[in-house]
Amino acid sequence: MKKTENTIQGRKVIQQGNRLFIEVNTGRGKALAHIAKEELTQTTRKLGANRGKTRLWLEGNILANQGWHTGDKFDVILIDGVLKYAKNPNGKRKVAGKIGRPIIDTNTDKLSTTLNALPGEVVNVIATREAITVQK
Repeated sequence: MKKTENTIQGRKVIQQGNRLFIEVNTGRGKALAHIAKEELTQTTRKLGANRGKTRLWLEGNILANQGWHTGDKFDVILIDGVLKYAKNPNGKRKVAGKIGRPIIDTNTDKLSTTLNALPGEVVNVIATREAITVQK
């Protein structure tokens, strides 16, 4: 099997045959995630501010293309350098919005401390059917 290395927006990507592995630096070490190319949606978002707190707003196609729908439940996981939304039928949070326009809105100062980014800075977003990963 041929092994090649690339980068996508600064993330190390290793392709082995039909498999694609993305390397994520969590601040405590590196993690590899196996994701098929067609199962990945990638974009950037600028952090905002609301009532003096850091805000991350995700809506529309980035969510809908990966099967995130209004009413889906999920958990928020904050690890040094990485914010992760993980689908969970018993999760504490719920995707807002209307049918066809799902919205995830996170408004907390924990965003700045976790991502080491301030409002106005751009973060990278990788969405799959099961999780959304955000990092600087």
